[in-house]
Amino acid sequence: MDHEHDLLERLRNGDAHALEGLIKKHHAFLITLVTPLVGPDAADDVAQETWLKAVAAVGMFEGRSKFRTWLARIAINEAHSINRRKGREVSLDGWGFDRYSPIISSVDKDDAWLSIPRQWHHDGPEELLAEVELHAYIRKQLHDLPTAQRNVVIMREFGGLEYKEIASALGMTEGNVRVHLHRGRQRMRARLSVFQQDGRF
Repeated sequence: MDHEHDLLERLRNGDAHALEGLIKKHHAFLITLVTPLVGPDAADDVAQETWLKAVAAVGMFEGRSKFRTWLARIAINEAHSINRRKGREVSLDGWGFDRYSPIISSVDKDDAWLSIPRQWHHDGPEELLAEVELHAYIRKQLHDLPTAQRNVVIMREFGGLEYKEIASALGMTEGNVRVHLHRGRQRMRARLSVFQQDGRF
């Protein structure tokens, strides 16, 4: 944390190398966070806009929250802004196939996602097709969650933020974060069960 504080102080003084250090530390996090909101094609644009706005406003960052929480708030606002400008629902086709994207297969009895290995192996084309269909179904159901649930699920499950960080970024209480996360997980779990039983969208 001291190293990050030093980078932020240097950035405030116009040190470009400090910006590079912060980007190396947090850029992948931003891509992971915004991809479910804007899709893989626009995720890098949102991340770049986030960095531009963060650099412009870094003097106003007071350190009352973690820097990545502050970045997350900017990134989510930028993602919503882009979607409003486009005036349409974004397609998430192709999401779930890059190295930053978590691939969810199920949740446990406590509604918590199970950790999934990074490498997948398939015995044949049928298994590969089944996985592709599952990914597409998860993307659709995640995108269909109510906004508050979707934001909380994305920030917790995909961004790895703590409840306090999510509450700070979204301007809600930790209790509300837990409620939205529970409801989002329950909704995803129910829809995954339907998919597993019926094998169709």
